Amino acid sequence: METPELTQDAQRLAVLIYKQYGKNVNDGKNKQEAKSLGGLKEIHDTLKIKYSLDDTLELIRELSRNNYLDVMWGDNTAVFVQIENKLIIFGENKLANDIDDVLNWANKIVSIFKP
Repeated sequence: METPELTQDAQRLAVLIYKQYGKNVNDGKNKQEAKSLGGLKEIHDTLKIKYSLDDTLELIRELSRNNYLDVMWGDNTAVFVQIENKLIIFGENKLANDIDDVLNWANKIVSIFKP
């Protein structure tokens, strides 16, 4: 997987959004409905983002510019945001890589105890 042209904060937001997408699917929404996130305030409140609304908006702009989100803009804000497949693929790969890192770390710990 190529390294995305995203800041660390944008990558973190992408992972949060991906996890929300997975939760929506697990809660019974079909995948198309699960991709719909609402507007800026709804995203900010639902994901409990620690950044200000302005900073969150800037991260949404970054994800939109890089084709991770499809955003409908109005009055210089994100009125409606939908997840693109690129974000889902990023989330799947990021979580798979994190799991591999944990397993590799666990194997290294176990190898310390072997004779």
